Amino acid sequence: MSEQQNVLNTYNFNFSVQALDGEVLPSPVYRLVLNVSYGASVGKLKKGYYIRINDSVYFVSQQAVQIATLNEAEKLFAFLQKTQVPFAISIKHEQTRSGYQKIQLNNIYTDSYLYTLKTFQVYKGLWRTIEGALYEPKNSVAIAKFSGGKIDWQLELTPEHRLSFTQPSNISAIPFATQGHLQIYKLSYDNIFAIPFYLYKREKVSLFNHSIEKDVVVIPLGVERKIIKVLNETTEVTSSDHEPVNLPQGEYLLFHPIPRLDGVD
Repeated sequence: MSEQQNVLNTYNFNFSVQALDGEVLPSPVYRLVLNVSYGASVGKLKKGYYIRINDSVYFVSQQAVQIATLNEAEKLFAFLQKTQVPFAISIKHEQTRSGYQKIQLNNIYTDSYLYTLKTFQVYKGLWRTIEGALYEPKNSVAIAKFSGGKIDWQLELTPEHRLSFTQPSNISAIPFATQGHLQIYKLSYDNIFAIPFYLYKREKVSLFNHSIEKDVVVIPLGVERKIIKVLNETTEVTSSDHEPVNLPQGEYLLFHPIPRLDGVD
């Protein structure tokens, strides 16, 4: 079954999904990821679900679109204002390495509140210099982007409600197999609704030099962890450096520490 069995310890963790007024919120939410690295105008708009594992919050993205240009930013802001869809704010890179481009936030709580867009303004030409010098958000809930002291755009937001989660379900992660540094745990829990199926996405699973090609859906949890569900009787974890590992139908947690600089295993 594996190169090494039962050398890992069973451990338990709490799993919660996004909620509204204490009830499961099965509809996906939007998440605006601010990232101005490489000169992007905004970053990304993602659509998916928030989950919480113990004290850590993750966003499970189902769809995403890059917002790189000012024209794309203007279309995005018009969409958010017209539809009034709630969205969360997250920050990946709030300024470029040189500091020439930067995002300024005022009274914004990242990955913890849902907002709607009240007003927006995109500036061009000399107005970027004029409005950039005059910009004062004061007590408003606002975001603005600057390039070299000139303002590119500004948003005024309305807080709708705090992001909340369901009562947690306790899940046991039981050691199943290892493949090099990849640790595989089989999941066990009593509440059949603990991990909703809508969180899963059908795609090839890759964790560094380990992969699963078929018959699997996945919930990504950062670069080191994934929850997977094997759909058919069995599937196979393959690696160019190790013997395959067979996974029977069921749910699993995969964990692989970030490799050292001298290679992966």
